[in-house]
Amino acid sequence: MPGKLKVKIVAGRHLPVMDRASDLTDAFVEVKFANTTFKTDVYPKSLNPQWNSEWFKFEVDDEDLQDEPLQITVLDHDTYSANDAIGKVYIDIDPLLYSEAATVISGWFPIYDTIHGIRGEINVMVKVDLFNDLNRFRQSSCGVKFFCTTSIPKCYKAVIIHGFVEELVVNEDPEYQWIDRIRTPRASNEARQRLISLMSGELQRKIGLKVLEMRGNAVVGYLQCFDLEGESGLVVRAIGTACTLDKLSNTPVFLPACNSPSKEIKESLPAHPPNHGCRSTHNSPIHTATGSRLTQNFSVSVPTLIYTGMGSGSAGKEGGPLKALLRQQTQSALEQREFPFFTLTAFPPAFLLHVGGVVSARSVKLLDRIHNPDDPETRDAWWAEVRQEIKSHAKALGCHAVVGYSESTSIW
Repeated sequence: MPGKLKVKIVAGRHLPVMDRASDLTDAFVEVKFANTTFKTDVYPKSLNPQWNSEWFKFEVDDEDLQDEPLQITVLDHDTYSANDAIGKVYIDIDPLLYSEAATVISGWFPIYDTIHGIRGEINVMVKVDLFNDLNRFRQSSCGVKFFCTTSIPKCYKAVIIHGFVEELVVNEDPEYQWIDRIRTPRASNEARQRLISLMSGELQRKIGLKVLEMRGNAVVGYLQCFDLEGESGLVVRAIGTACTLDKLSNTPVFLPACNSPSKEIKESLPAHPPNHGCRSTHNSPIHTATGSRLTQNFSVSVPTLIYTGMGSGSAGKEGGPLKALLRQQTQSALEQREFPFFTLTAFPPAFLLHVGGVVSARSVKLLDRIHNPDDPETRDAWWAEVRQEIKSHAKALGCHAVVGYSESTSIW
């Protein structure tokens, strides 16, 4: 789905003094996307420049729109020496790629320098025009929505809950690489800042492709984490629950929450606002949502040689008055999945009928024993090992699904 990205630089305000002789700044802006760069004119001797530039146009693929951030650099023009950097702005284009999304991003953005912090603001307008592309081999996942909330958003209804999705990407950490012949702190910081943004976009696109393969259109309970492994590299990983969501055209009439089949569960699980008209993967009707909120923790400390990964959740088991055939179909469908996990913590009553118990697993790895640090397969194998143990624990409890699933790491 090729498209056109259009950017307009309007104005700046509260810029720092870069010319000590005049106590002013001769500011201009570089606008970069992928390998294409445009520049505004220099606005002389002002801390509040009014560029009001033309529309800079980039012709790109939607894959690049998902992976690449729009990079805006504000500089001070010097005639007889190198231009001085004032700061940068990174803008994620992904919010403009949904069919129901806003058509423009505009407003004031803080100009950030990795050494001096916030250094004024810049007013920017960004538009995206996408062209239809029916190529089934395309590598973009435009249109897939991502929600960090662990319950179905109130303005949507769940048509189908497909299941667990995960992905990770690995790259060398610029903090431990020689970027220039003489590596300055700013160059190192900006290289890491840009790399993290690129890896985050790539990871989200790959998760979206998996959702499209399941014929879903959204990820709920999306959790993205960054593992700073020192010289072993930088890992960005994410998990979530693939769903098919429909946007509600008007406010639904909420029904009272159904009682849980267990008194203990009913007392311990707080009722959540229901999502009317939903159905789960086994097509049972859903009218309300109930569930419990589980604690999710993620922490990264100074990376050295020890890697600890942990997964946890609650094991759910079918029970109650559902028909035997429906139970068998549901159990069979879940058992066919590699990892029958759900990152959601709020479920409709027809989806979760019994909680078997809490399951968890932990693994410790030595980072200095990774033979190929750039290969993601090693980390994939680590997490597959933890998830397989979680699945085994759930099966030992007589359960065939894990709900409220989360993962965390500690590196020291």
